[in-house]
Amino acid sequence: MKASKIASIAYYVLLVLSVAVFVLFFCVGFGNMESLASGYYKSPQFTDLLMYWMYALAAICAVCTIAGAVTAKGGKVDSNMPTWGKVLSQAGLWMFIPVLVITYFLGDDTVIRLGTGELFESKFWLVATDAIIYTIYVLVVVTVLALVASLSGIFKK
Repeated sequence: MKASKIASIAYYVLLVLSVAVFVLFFCVGFGNMESLASGYYKSPQFTDLLMYWMYALAAICAVCTIAGAVTAKGGKVDSNMPTWGKVLSQAGLWMFIPVLVITYFLGDDTVIRLGTGELFESKFWLVATDAIIYTIYVLVVVTVLALVASLSGIFKK
């Protein structure tokens, strides 16, 4: 079976599972009300499932990205591509670690109150969560800028 056929099947399986998880989250038990000392709040029934699915998709993405970079034959995307094009083709992968380290130092370790009223005080995970979110923001902006630059024809010979 060709790699493109396997990738297509995997894409549709992940898409169907994602739609099922979102339907469960938004349509089943979304109006459940729970009480706290401070009042009532909505507690969707499948929040845990949505969070685990999100982590699974992020892990799958990371594994596929690293595997793709390792098996890319030294970055030779196209034999006619100039050297700077080969470097840019993997720039996102190489930007990830420095951006993650920089955003880790920008993260906030302010204690937060969970929905159950408990305090979440793990300084490492508070900062790490901020760093991951900031890294996603930065890399999405870089991706959009690269897409716009590519569509505008800047990278044509």
